This record gives sequence, C-alpha cells and structure tokens, in this order.
Amino acid sequence: MKIYLFAVLAFNACYNHAVLADCEIDPHVKNAPLVIKHRSTSFIYPHNGSETVSFAESEVVDLSCPGRNVVIGGKHINQSVVEATCISKTAFKINGNEYHWPEIKCSAILYAHVRKTKRQCGYGFMETEVGFQVDENRFITTYSVCFDNVNQNTMYSFFNLTSEIASAARGVPRPNFYEDKGFYHVGGVPVYKLYARTGQRKTINTLLGLHYSSTKYIQNGAWLFLARGHLTAKADFVYAAQQDSTFRFLNVAPQWQSFNGKNWERVESSTRAYAVKHETYLLIWTGTHGVATLPHESTGEEVKLYLYVDGEKRGIPVPALYWKLIYSPISKQGVVLIGHNNPYEKSIGKHVICPDVSDKIEWVSWNRTNIRDGYSYACEVESFRKVVKYAPKVYVTGLLV
Repeated sequence: MKIYLFAVLAFNACYNHAVLADCEIDPHVKNAPLVIKHRSTSFIYPHNGSETVSFAESEVVDLSCPGRNVVIGGKHINQSVVEATCISKTAFKINGNEYHWPEIKCSAILYAHVRKTKRQCGYGFMETEVGFQVDENRFITTYSVCFDNVNQNTMYSFFNLTSEIASAARGVPRPNFYEDKGFYHVGGVPVYKLYARTGQRKTINTLLGLHYSSTKYIQNGAWLFLARGHLTAKADFVYAAQQDSTFRFLNVAPQWQSFNGKNWERVESSTRAYAVKHETYLLIWTGTHGVATLPHESTGEEVKLYLYVDGEKRGIPVPALYWKLIYSPISKQGVVLIGHNNPYEKSIGKHVICPDVSDKIEWVSWNRTNIRDGYSYACEVESFRKVVKYAPKVYVTGLLV
C-alpha cells in the first residue's frame, strides 16, 4: 500500500482555484512564473476550463522560477521565488512595492530536476521524481518513475491527472529530450543516437540478420519506426514547464509510431476527457511489459528487440506491451488499458495477458482490434496484477466505467 499512500499525498500538488476575482491573471503567458499556493507544494490551476487564475484581495501566493531568477520590471532580483499579495486586477505587492502581472517574468525557460527518493519500486529499484525545486525545503513533483538500471528501461511512471487539464497551455513547443546522468549505461553512446532512425535501424537489422540499411521494418515514412514513446504524456499537464519536464529519456520507451500516434494517443486523450467530464482527479501509472520480437531473416526464430546491443549485453528493450493503470481514489474504482507495441504482429493471443473487459469501458475511443494501430484491450486491476506483479498495489472495489 505504500505506493498508493504516496499517490494520495502527491495529489496535494494539484490545487484548483475558484474565488471571487479581485485579482485575475493569465498564468500561460510567455516566461510566466509558476503560481504556487503560499508556503506549499501545490500548483494553483485555472478552474473549469478557464484560461485565468483568480485571487481574493490580500491573498498571498508564491511566484516561482525554479532554477532561474524572478525578473520584475525588467530587473533580476536574485530570487527564484517571491511572495505576492493581491491588490486588485493584475496588481500585486512584492517586496513592499506594487507591480503588475505583465512585469513579473522568469529569466529563462524553467528547469525541472530529478531526485532519487528512498522509496523502493518494481523489483527493488529506487523511485525517481521529476519536478521543481522551489526553494531549499520545497520540491514539487510533476511525475515519478521506476527505473530498472539492469535492463536500462523505465518500468512505469506515475502522476496525478487533474480535471483542470481542461485549462492546459496549448501549442507549447516540444523541447529536445534530456538524458539525465547516472541512469543509462550504454557504452558511452548518447541515448538520443540509439533512438535516431539510423541508429535503431542498424541495431534492429543486425539482430534480425538484415542488411544494416534495410527498411523492411524501420521504414522512412511517418509511421513504421520506433518513436520515443512518452509514459507520462506532455498533454497530461496544465503548465508549459510541467509539459516540458516530460521530455526526458527516463520518461520514454521505444514505441512504434503507428501505435504511439493512434490507439495509445486515444487511450491518453480519452483518460483526460474522463477526468474533465467527471470533474475528478485520477491516479495514473503507465508502464511497459515484456519485450517485443520479430522473426530472424534466416532462421525465422523470434528475436527480442533492443536499442542497445554490445555483444551479449542488451539494454533499452522494445516493450511488447504498454499499460496504463487508471485509478480513482474517490470511488476506489480502477481499470488497466493495455496496447500491443508491434504493428507486424501475426498472433495476438500470446500477448493477451488478462481477461478482456473492454466491452464494459465505453469512455475510451479507440480502434482497438487494429493491429497496426496497436491491438488494445482492458483488464480489471487484480487480474492484471497477477501477471504484472511489479504494478502498484491499490485497493479496488470495482471497474472504472
């Protein structure tokens, strides 16, 4: 139950704000500081799809630029977080002076940090959090991951999905993926090179006995190649800085783009739509299971696929399955949505790991039996956990329908 208890506590980092508007600001403007509940680790979000955040007169909030400086009126003040007291409209008192919201900026794009916790996850691995160091005593977690440092892959990620996702920043540019130090040990090769089309093609073709430049499986088009498949998605967060924090190799696994852009995207967007429709928050774990295979060109033997191969050493496996455990701590209901990560799969049966209950899940819009899009289905949490034993333990009373 430790993971579940942490998840409930982590929800404190989500805080919607619906008050009579003495002050009202747009938190999505370029280089805006993060808006945080005073002396807490809770983001303040717009409410019910609004694009603005409102405050009562004299209400105090924290404005934070983690890893950067706050800039007020064009001047760096050598602080990464300031207390701001609502006066009226866009005016706040900061350090004894009055400033308007458009005058308050961060010195650069905000930077997320990773930190290892003392909590175990998976098969005895250590949990890692990704988030923002507000000050010496405050760290706001965006999401966490359970990284397998033996097989060089993330077993699952975890985050809280809030219904305020309806107010998410739109059109945020995609940053480059970041490789955190001390996790991947792949012969000194940068992980981005292993994911690059030429790199993955050479590695996969070598495993399968094909010419290194063959496009039989890793093709040149838009769909049949291995993408950096997010576990926790960019679109799962409200603020641009949170969205940017998902672009870390710790938060991805090799995913066929035909699956990533079709049925898995439908799973993600349907889950967000569920939270908005029901005005609720959900605890979400997203993980991988097994290793995908393709037949060897000469022998026909099924070969496990990896992005890193050095003699007998293997790392960064291509998952056979992606799964998403969705849990409501309010209703105690949950469901696991599962998708096959192999557009060339011939036999579906060997990877169906638990009884399919997808006929009861009407809120997911997917083309679930299409193999190229990623054959998909749903399972009850308990039947899923009988197979994927490292999945989190949660107390479930029924199916999330």
